[in-house]
Amino acid sequence: MKFKIKTEDLKNIVSTVSRIVDPRPASPALQGIYFRTNENSIEVIGSDLDIVIKAKSEAEIEVEGKALINARILSDIVRKLPRGDVTVSDIGSELRVEQKKLNFTLRKLDDQAYPEALLQKNYDEKNSQSVEPNELFESLKKVGIAASPEGGRPILTGVYFNNANEKTELAATDSYRLATHDLTNFPIEDAGILSFRSLSETARIFEQTEEKIEINSTDRELHFYDNKFSASVRKLEGTFPDYINLFPKENLFSIEVEKNDILEALDRATVVAEGFIPVKIEILNPETLKITTINKDIGGGNEEVSIKTLGLDIGDITGFTMSFNPNYLIQGIEVLDGKTVYLRFSGNEKPVVIQGEHETFKYLLMPVRPN
Repeated sequence: MKFKIKTEDLKNIVSTVSRIVDPRPASPALQGIYFRTNENSIEVIGSDLDIVIKAKSEAEIEVEGKALINARILSDIVRKLPRGDVTVSDIGSELRVEQKKLNFTLRKLDDQAYPEALLQKNYDEKNSQSVEPNELFESLKKVGIAASPEGGRPILTGVYFNNANEKTELAATDSYRLATHDLTNFPIEDAGILSFRSLSETARIFEQTEEKIEINSTDRELHFYDNKFSASVRKLEGTFPDYINLFPKENLFSIEVEKNDILEALDRATVVAEGFIPVKIEILNPETLKITTINKDIGGGNEEVSIKTLGLDIGDITGFTMSFNPNYLIQGIEVLDGKTVYLRFSGNEKPVVIQGEHETFKYLLMPVRPN
């Protein structure tokens, strides 16, 4: 194998693929990124078994071939190359990367050990659907804040594509909070549950594109692709929790507050809370909300925020209090569109529902015991 390529093009495809390669995989071959030549292009492939990313770039192919190279080392070298053309060639057990004034050789990995399934194209393009990527990936960013971190219960690390009533609702939960967002015109009916981490990597690939991308669903994977990149995300096995009934059937009252006002107050409160001590919110009167934090080891503080009380049918709510994880509360408010936030309450011990100016996004947050 031997090809010449512009340095910026090589950086683009190598960095895109190497991001998802596990540095400590079960199989040594999965530490690598796989190169293979086509007629007038080079294709680079990498995977952590949850997602497979393939990237193509035009190149001058002198000798066709394939090679498997350690992703981390190659990525570090390519990232530091100067501008210009670079020649990559297979020299037996090594891969040579050279420009006019530099020359690196890297030991190859055994390309025969790379899983064949990762190299194959596992979908039929005739069954693909075109979508605008912006709405999809913006929705994923919003609901993904509620997904459980990797290493937790597998099904809760994912985003559920729930198709019902001629719409698609994205949902994610870590059992302490729940986020949902309605998607319009999403054409895939069996997307299932997909790892949020893998979806985030997919979004990084396509979020800057102004063109539509193609999506294709198979039994085991959801495939995203255009003419340069593809990402195949493995579907998670299992049943997503029945989350619909978690939202309260009715609210006792709601408050309206300026987004910047409550975010700035909560941000100041977290200095004392250190990210984990609950913050208490208290209704002083229909126009005032007090946010209080007490850390026995450091100190405490409180701040009043102007609010507007809505839909009050239960009489006096002076002294109504609830406590929340401050980071979870901030994250749910940060992703809202617009300048206004609505917090909908159904009781001291029931979850609060947080929304912005658009009702397509809902964030449900469980209260915690006060400190």
